[in-house]
Amino acid sequence: MKLKIKLSLFFFVLSMLLTCLSYGAETSVKRGTQVITGDLYIGGAIQTVDDIVASKMSPVLLALPEKTPVNAVASEAKLTSSGALVPATHATTEIVSDATNVASGETVLINTTEYRFMDTPAQAYDINVGVSAAESLDFLKLAINATGTGDGSDYYAGTLVHPSVVATTNTDTVQTILARAPGDTVNAYPTTEGSAHLAWADTTIGGGTGNSNPGVTTSGATFAINSRVYTFVDALSEDEAAAIVDQILYGGDEATALDNMKLAINSGATEGTNYSTGTVINPDVTAGTNTDTTQIVTAKTKGVAGDLITVTEALANTAWDDTTLGTETAGVDGTVGIANETCADASYLYHCIAANTISDTNWRRVTLGTAY
Repeated sequence: MKLKIKLSLFFFVLSMLLTCLSYGAETSVKRGTQVITGDLYIGGAIQTVDDIVASKMSPVLLALPEKTPVNAVASEAKLTSSGALVPATHATTEIVSDATNVASGETVLINTTEYRFMDTPAQAYDINVGVSAAESLDFLKLAINATGTGDGSDYYAGTLVHPSVVATTNTDTVQTILARAPGDTVNAYPTTEGSAHLAWADTTIGGGTGNSNPGVTTSGATFAINSRVYTFVDALSEDEAAAIVDQILYGGDEATALDNMKLAINSGATEGTNYSTGTVINPDVTAGTNTDTTQIVTAKTKGVAGDLITVTEALANTAWDDTTLGTETAGVDGTVGIANETCADASYLYHCIAANTISDTNWRRVTLGTAY
């Protein structure tokens, strides 16, 4: 009789153990000093202390994995201004009329492009002689910008837009010429004329005499993020010519320049005003916290990978805190976890609300508090 009872008890316990391993959420339990991986469900219900006592089983204790997971942290870098930076500028010059009209056959040269005033235009870059000196300057402006009528009434067919300069402000006696792009490239381009009634401010576009103003190089007005180069300029090229992407308006002081830098990186308001049209959102970083003298950029992908993003500059009185992200805030890889994973350490209980990768922030924690 005792043997049958013992056998029945044995098979009952074995059945419960098999059931324990078949249902419910798998975890680690402890029976006496033995750790068993199985389920807390027996026969479809969690066993209470009374159940265990009644069945004469050893106590079964829940043992959460000991683990201290972390969420991913994004790398950051900071650009700091300690004084005035120097934006790139566009070279300018002007051609002046003495108010006496040009004669047929007289010429104007801008770098390698020669314009010829003609009573009857006969070839590309021939300009119609106007009824007055003022109208002749108007026709010159239209020819430089290729915005007039190329049938001989303004200039001859085949006259193309000048590749290096744009004709801007125009009066009866003065025509201003502006470089299409900022920098010092066009400073040495020659400007001559074959007319007794026209005169250039200087013999080159950026010669520096009178109203001939040399352009300031872009090489000292740039910063780069992962080799994408942005240029601070005193005026956007598109104000008078075609837009050049990744230009940022200096705006007169460093605080405004940094504000516009933030807008350009994030593609904020307003394209074509604070930065150039065609400047798209930066794929690698977001520009965040901003003061009058600092700008922080943050890697879009969290984790240590952000520490590899490079930042450089060629700006007066302005510098990044390092050549890569990670000095202001170092990137941290998140702890990989599955949805609803739970663990603990000596201070916190952790729960993963969704699958977590090294770039995610899905871990949550609850303080265990003090003994009661």
